[in-house]
Amino acid sequence: MPKPSLDVHAAVGAQPSIPYLAERGAKRVQSKPPRWSRLITVHPCFIDGVRTLVHARGLEKSRELFVRLEAYARRHGFRLLADRRRRELTCRDERRRLAPLLLFAAGLLGQGVHAAVGERPTAPGGREYLIEAGKRFVSKPHGTTELILGIAEEVKAKGEKHRVRTRGIHMPAEYTDSFVDRYDYTLPTGCGEATFSYYEGEGFGALGYHAGRGTVILDVLAGGGPFSAPRLWGPYDQVLNANIRMDLMMGDGLKDGMGLLQASYKIGLVPVMRKATKNYYGELYARAVLDAANCVMPNSPAVIQAAAQNTMAAVEE
Repeated sequence: MPKPSLDVHAAVGAQPSIPYLAERGAKRVQSKPPRWSRLITVHPCFIDGVRTLVHARGLEKSRELFVRLEAYARRHGFRLLADRRRRELTCRDERRRLAPLLLFAAGLLGQGVHAAVGERPTAPGGREYLIEAGKRFVSKPHGTTELILGIAEEVKAKGEKHRVRTRGIHMPAEYTDSFVDRYDYTLPTGCGEATFSYYEGEGFGALGYHAGRGTVILDVLAGGGPFSAPRLWGPYDQVLNANIRMDLMMGDGLKDGMGLLQASYKIGLVPVMRKATKNYYGELYARAVLDAANCVMPNSPAVIQAAAQNTMAAVEE
């Protein structure tokens, strides 16, 4: 299988309306860009178990471009490595490599992808969603990634395993199996007795919180496309056993700052709920995860930070 790469030759050479990246923000006195700026290829891969972006030798000659690449790598947990060999690196492709590639392309072309949260309208319909660290959310994200993953690990390790059908779950179209493994775990009495389920299939993972009356708030952690991530509400996050419609969420390449990707693209299915309902379920889920983490992983920095924030809020009141 060929290695993924990002070729922005079209952006810097074939479209006269887009200025050369090496000259952005400076006087354009060169009639011909340097040879290295004509073709910029970045390979995302795992090297010795570390997420790595391999870039062309000589990229440092464009200080502005290289600084932007360094900032992107820090934000998304990549190490930078110049291509120092005469042959291709042997890399194990990252399963979810598409999102970093698209975001890097957008960043190079300067179309306004933000590391912080920014609002963008979807197409069609004008529904708004948030972009945070490359992920799409249809509301303010609820929960803490570290704690969610910690509880998911605890539930899988201690839960009772069942093989269940996916009927009743809005699964990504890419998931073709009719079954998933589900791990059910109820915390001890001293930990609040909350019940969670962890769902796992080929390339798919989700944490569910049993919120009462048969409803399960499902947070899709992986396998729902490049924009799925821990925290609510994103693609394929849903409330099981509740009469909540799921609609297809589309993105607009031009409005999202995707550079050469001008067409619309599928983000995934999202629940159609009022903002107040999203916040209700989101806060319920985030609180349950935090309460469980206080007992399961009390020394976690995220738990300690949450405790400090709660104490400060109590003092202010």
